[in-house]
Amino acid sequence: MGNMIVSRGYRKRGFDAYGGSILRKEDMAYWADHKDRVDPAGVAIGLGEDIELVESGFFEMVPTIYSLWMENPKCKIQMTDDVVKLFQTNYVLIRGHYDSTAENLARQYHLRFLHLDIQLASVGDYFERGNDIATLRFYDDGSAYLHQDCRCQGISAGSVGGGEVSINLPDDFYMTMTAKDVANIKECWGTLARAMVENGKLASVMKKAKSKGGFLLDFSKKSSPKQ
Repeated sequence: MGNMIVSRGYRKRGFDAYGGSILRKEDMAYWADHKDRVDPAGVAIGLGEDIELVESGFFEMVPTIYSLWMENPKCKIQMTDDVVKLFQTNYVLIRGHYDSTAENLARQYHLRFLHLDIQLASVGDYFERGNDIATLRFYDDGSAYLHQDCRCQGISAGSVGGGEVSINLPDDFYMTMTAKDVANIKECWGTLARAMVENGKLASVMKKAKSKGGFLLDFSKKSSPKQ
């Protein structure tokens, strides 16, 4: 089963859990006395793709939870009355894949669902002139942006143009733009833009978003978020 690890989150204010298949209350024990666990600004929890089950009692350890990222589309959560009340009171945003446990969880308990970030393409050689990665990312309000990350070894990153670039997309881009339009939003991407079009992943997720009505699906009974 492996040893479960709960550490400070990557790209989120909160924690990431990974390294095992079952997440339990005891796995949060190290952080029990840390103020991070009850951050008044809110805590996000990321569940790694290896996690298959979250047992009851875990989420009570993070009473200010506001966002839950579920990488495993089949991950199950033991939803007790206390957890349901906590999630609904905090207006928790569930992040995951379309047609997954995450979306079903949000639908069943009247929460909000937002798609996880989606890697669209990766080109180049890390050891030569760098590896370019394009990712479709989302803000909590559902708005999207393209993120390009050029990864190079050592100090060579700066000399070959390594670094990161983010470009906000129109709210209705999946309705009004083609995959080619989106990929070519920055002309200098060249090979990376072609890869985004040719592998079909961008077109596929845009088509799915159109059929779903967006990347942010609000199943809550509230008319607007509290944040």
